[in-house]
Amino acid sequence: MTDVLALDVATVTGFARGTVGEAPRTVGSIRFGRPTASNNAVFAHALQWMAAMLEPKPRPDILILEAMLPAGAAIGATNRETRDRLAGLHGIIRAVAHCRGIYEISEASVGDVRAHFIGDRMLKRHVAKREVMFRCRQLGWPVEDDNAGDALALWSYACAIVDPQLAVRPVPMFNRNLRVVS
Repeated sequence: MTDVLALDVATVTGFARGTVGEAPRTVGSIRFGRPTASNNAVFAHALQWMAAMLEPKPRPDILILEAMLPAGAAIGATNRETRDRLAGLHGIIRAVAHCRGIYEISEASVGDVRAHFIGDRMLKRHVAKREVMFRCRQLGWPVEDDNAGDALALWSYACAIVDPQLAVRPVPMFNRNLRVVS
């Protein structure tokens, strides 16, 4: 069976890993340095963590990352320093995976993941994060924060692409979110 590692990459990175057709076996989040840490310190911590995460065998067959937003998509909502940090983290994660022999590295847009997992790609960020956490708990998946929740949603999405017949089906019938949100 295919082993998938999903990462919601940021200064606080969510991760989820498991075999397609089974429940995820590793879930959590990690902060790469203090909130005031320099990019260099954050990058060093991310490099050490990813190298340790992928050291033991067996290693995942697939690494999937939540895609970065296009450069102009977050105008006014983020800044250049944040964008540079995210790009650096993505580069480090990809490089370590490649060095460890993981050559299938993919990305998925947050909209596609949310459409799959909660049935709605258009919810505001805070509402979508709450709904992702709710769905994870419905499925009995351990989730302590929205970073881990987003990684679980991404993991579920990747599993559905790898093998739609074996993947967990988290979305209600007709891909509609039946829960009323405010």
